[in-house]
Amino acid sequence: MLYGCCVNLLPKTLDRIGLEYAGRLKRLGYDYIELPLNELAQLSEQEFRDARTVLEELDLPCRACNDFMPARFQITGSDITSRAELTDYLRRALERAARLGISFAVFGSPWSRSCPEHYSREAAFGQIAEFLSLAGEEAAPYQVVIAIEPINRGETNMLNHFSDGVRMARTVDYPNVRVLCDYYHLRFEGDSPSVLLDGGRELLVHTHISQLDGRRYPTDLSLEPMLPEYAGVLRQIGYAGGVSVESKVDAPEHWEEQAALALANLRQVLG
Repeated sequence: MLYGCCVNLLPKTLDRIGLEYAGRLKRLGYDYIELPLNELAQLSEQEFRDARTVLEELDLPCRACNDFMPARFQITGSDITSRAELTDYLRRALERAARLGISFAVFGSPWSRSCPEHYSREAAFGQIAEFLSLAGEEAAPYQVVIAIEPINRGETNMLNHFSDGVRMARTVDYPNVRVLCDYYHLRFEGDSPSVLLDGGRELLVHTHISQLDGRRYPTDLSLEPMLPEYAGVLRQIGYAGGVSVESKVDAPEHWEEQAALALANLRQVLG
């Protein structure tokens, strides 16, 4: 396993992408950082080059990106973002991702894919599939994999379960469109880790972890009795990829302590 940390949910005081955490993540022993793709795409060229230089000097890879696209984008319903605008954004963002050396771009963006009231859910499913086909096509030349993230029903009404992500990936049927499993969303939906047995060996490429309680760092394993079962299923399907902590922090001054304990706990449980 490789252990990383998403910085999108952390408080930022120095820059908008969360690069201020990179040096401390390296010192704590994390293998990589997971940066927000939308914010990377918004950087000026010089800002982007400076960010890449920081990571290169730290020898801390950016293995994956989340926060896939801008909040203004909508891909379901009768009033959607134009294909031209989506394509323009995807080309700019994925080119940046490739230059940074990322392997996986996580498609969460729950606001963009929620099915509007009174709109056909199957039609919305088809629209998401059409968007992911476009994203997969644009990502392919850069050898970037789009990882579909199932997200709980409190944030979106589409693709809430790992099985939904599997169905979507199989519908899109692109070699570089696969699935992520977020342990927090799996727990929120009340699913068993065994859901990964159907499609996980074939399609799972990335995972996120946080405690269910408050979406916090997994600092207290007694609060997550299902985590060993989750780890066991990952081993059963032969998963040996990235595990990113994607959590909120109680207070900025406690971040380093919580990030260190979370990493130690994940290594203990996942191996």
